[in-house]
Amino acid sequence: MTVSIESKRRRQRRQAVLGVTMFALFQAACVICFAALCFIPDLPRWAFRLFAALAGMCGLLVVPALVVLKERFQEIEGGESDAAADY
Repeated sequence: MTVSIESKRRRQRRQAVLGVTMFALFQAACVICFAALCFIPDLPRWAFRLFAALAGMCGLLVVPALVVLKERFQEIEGGESDAAADY
């Protein structure tokens, strides 16, 4: 029984890491796109600031995702999903 529980936890951890990794890659792609838009010649200053702010926001969104990943690991280790599955 412990083998199946451990393999289930490993799978859940792997899925959580994969989800956050995919989110981070998507955000990195957005940062690259917005940063590239900043280099358009003769771009108005307000547009440059907008694209730079959007690039920064996309980059900063990765930080809460890492916090959520840490909390998800704690849930997996605590067995909260296993307890919820009993209902």
